[in-house]
Formats: sequence, structure tokens, C-alpha cells
Amino acid sequence: MKRRLNLFTERRASSAGLRLCTLTLALALAGCTLGPDYERPDTQLPAAYRPGDGPPVRSAAADGKAAVEPTGTPSDRKSVNRDWWTLFGDATLNDLMQQALKNNADMAIALARIAAAEALAVQAGAPLYPTLGVNAGLIRANSGALASVQGVAVQANTSQAALATSYEIDLWGRVRRGIESATALVNASVNDQAAVRLTVEGLVASTYLRLRSQDAQIDVLRDSIRTREHTTRIAQAKFDGGLSSPIDVAQATAALAAAQAGLSEVTRQRDVTQNLLGVLTGNLEVVIAPGDVRKLPIPPVPPAGLPSTLLESRPDIAKAEQDLVAANARIGVATANLFPVFSLTGMLGVQSIDLTQFASPQSTVWSAGLGLVAPIFAGGLLQGRLDYARAQQQEVLGTYVKVVRNGFGEVSDALVNVRQTLTTEGYLSTQVAASTKSHDLALLRYEAGYVDFLTVLLEQRATNDARLAFVINRAARLQAAVDLFKALGGGWSASMNKSESLANPDANAN
Repeated sequence: MKRRLNLFTERRASSAGLRLCTLTLALALAGCTLGPDYERPDTQLPAAYRPGDGPPVRSAAADGKAAVEPTGTPSDRKSVNRDWWTLFGDATLNDLMQQALKNNADMAIALARIAAAEALAVQAGAPLYPTLGVNAGLIRANSGALASVQGVAVQANTSQAALATSYEIDLWGRVRRGIESATALVNASVNDQAAVRLTVEGLVASTYLRLRSQDAQIDVLRDSIRTREHTTRIAQAKFDGGLSSPIDVAQATAALAAAQAGLSEVTRQRDVTQNLLGVLTGNLEVVIAPGDVRKLPIPPVPPAGLPSTLLESRPDIAKAEQDLVAANARIGVATANLFPVFSLTGMLGVQSIDLTQFASPQSTVWSAGLGLVAPIFAGGLLQGRLDYARAQQQEVLGTYVKVVRNGFGEVSDALVNVRQTLTTEGYLSTQVAASTKSHDLALLRYEAGYVDFLTVLLEQRATNDARLAFVINRAARLQAAVDLFKALGGGWSASMNKSESLANPDANAN
């Protein structure tokens, strides 16, 4: 009879445990997710970038002839590969870029941050699963004679081993919102790494173009030095022949020294630029052979009516949005903390005072329970955390809007710079051709005695300044292309969907 009663009790307990599990599952399935769901905010961007004013001006080379422009039909030029720097057609730049992407310290730091964010995401997702642990022990205790009713010391052995589990029922979505926030932070870290990569690419390309501009300036200055050395010899010969004053020789010598000093300064700048490329690429002993910025091809420009959707390719904007998603989810976590927490606990094991009976069926022990912890009064702590999460979300929202609008402005500025440096180059090429011709005529007339030496010096200076200005503007034009690639997140694609514009508040992030 006693055995039947025990079986009946065990069946009732099992039935109660089954009903408890069923009730818990129903509660979990019916659970809600507190806090606001993320919606992409309206940044009020125009649908497309404004086209430049005025007709395009054909570029020209320093000799007045037409320069090499991008070839291909408009449809061929609607997309740019993410390896945009290859459009410059420079093997040295390609090699430097690969070294930088492999060895740059900022890239390594960004990768470590991704790993840290992924580890935090794993921690945030752990509460979705029950914890399982083992408790085991062997205890020998002596109660002492004075602690015993019989006045006799009692010694006892107790051995136990059990599996213990616990599980929080995510009834209000606290865990799910935490996972949402952690996942967004992982995505933000990935986009941050992409932003660092794009920054490194831009720095390497910009520094390399500066180096090639300095090479071209050195070439111009060396040519100017050769011209002034020739002019100095003419002035000296005329002075020796009694056809001119020593002022001409002194002026020629001073002009020559000025050109030599300019060459020395640009050479110094080139060495510094080369050292910077060594830091960026991790190759501190890098040595780059001379080149010429004027020989680099001009990259293609984006098609007319460039949509603002291209901003979605910018990793800094993607990171800012993921930060906003994370901040939005933290509001849900703080809201859920205002509500009770339900948890399941369970234990299954064996316990015995006789070690020889440790594994017998009679030593089995188990327990199951449903726990509840509800906040009643916390002195405003929980509400303060919720208010803080909301304030943080507003701050991150402002940052997101700022990043988007700054990105739009950077693209607009880059488009203006691309167009205007092209226009300026056309005028400068005309100036170079005209000043070179004027200098040659002035030198011939000076040799024939028709003009004074000051006219020659002025023409030399004008020619040198015009050629340097052309080189600097060509570098600025290529730099504007780099800035445009960076501003667009690494290029552009013809497959961008205008309906998914950042200017569209109904287009939600994935």
C-alpha cells in the first residue's frame, strides 16, 4: 500500500511538473517584446545630387594638346569596382595599397574590435538557453555531544551529486532586445572596420598622389633650373662682351638660386611623403622610384543624376545606423526590467548518507520550480535607466542624421571639385602654352638686344608658375576623384535602387 501511495505521489508530481512546463511554454510563446521597433529615420535628403552648372570643359595636357580622358560609353562608366584605386593604372600604387591593407596597424585594431563585439554578442545570446551545471560533494560532519539531544556526538557522511538547471523565461523580450542590441553592435564593428579600410585606402592613394605631384614639381623645377642656367650663361656672355650690365648677371644668378632652393624644398617634402607611405604600409624602408602625376589616367566620373542611395555604401553611415539600432533595442531592455522576471529551476541527482548506496534508485532526488522576481521599489533606479536609454537613443539618432548629412555634403563637394578642377585645368593648359611661347620669344629678343633682362626674368617666372600650377591642379583633380570614391563608400554601382534611398523614411534597414 505504501509503495502504491509513493507511485501515486510520484505520478502526481510528474503530472504537475508537466503542467508547469506546458504553462511555461505557453507563457514564453505568448511573450511580447517591449520597447520600440527600429524604423529608419527621415534624414530629409534630396533624391539626387545637383548637377554642376555650365558645360563641361575639355581637359588638356601641359603642352596644350588634349589630355587622355576616360573612354567607353556612358553605360560602361556607370559602375566602379570596389578596388577603385586600380583605375589609376599604377602598379606601384596597387602594391602599396596591398601592403597597407595587410600590414596597417589601424586595420589590425579594427579586426580586434570585431572579435570583441562578436564575443559580447555570444554572451548576450546565452540566456536564450538553459544553464546546466554539476554539483557534487562528499561531506563528513560531527555535530558534537553538546549539540545532540542524547548528549552523544554524532558523526555522519553525506554524499551527493546532481545536475542543476535554470532558465529565464523571456516573457517581455529583455533577452531578445539584448541580442538585437549586441548583434547591431557586431554589425557596427564590421562597418567600422570597413570605414577604417576605406580611410586607409584613401590615405594611401592621397599620399601617393601627393608624392607623384612632388615628382612632377621636381621635374618642372629641374627644367626651370636648366633654362635659368642657360639664361645665366647668355647674360654672362653679353656682360663679357660689354653688351649688358652686371645687374643682368646678378639677376640671373638670383633667379637660378631661387629655383634651386625651390627644388631643394620640394625634394624635402617628397622624402617626408615617402616616409609617410612607409608608415601607412608598414614598410618603413620603402623606396619609391620617381614618377609623374601628369602620366596617371583620369578616373571616370559618375553618371548624371547620381542618386543619394549611393550613400548607403558608406561604411560610416552603416555603422551609425547600427549604433542607432543598438540604442533603440536598449530601450526595450530597460523597459523589460520594469516587469517581473520568471525563471525555471530544476535539479536531478542522487544523495545518500551511505556511500555504498550512492547509486541505488532510492537515493534519487529531484526538484522543479517556477520562480518570480518582481521589482516593487528601487528608488527610481529602473526608471532612471529607462530614461537614460531613451536619452542615449536620441543622442545616437542625432549622430546618425549628422553623419548622413555630412556624407551627402562630402559627395556634393567632391562632385564640385571634380568638375571645377577639370575646368581649371583647361585654362591652365592654355596659360602654360602661352607663357612658354612668350618666354621663348622674350629670350630670343633679349639675345638680339631688343628687350631688357627683366622681361626675360618675368617670363621665366610666369612660365615656371604656370607649369607648377598645372601640376598642382592635376594632382587636385586626381585627389578630387579619390575624395569622390571615399565619399561614395568606395565607388558606385548602376544597380542601386532609387526606392531604397536614405531620403526615404519608409525604407527600413535590414
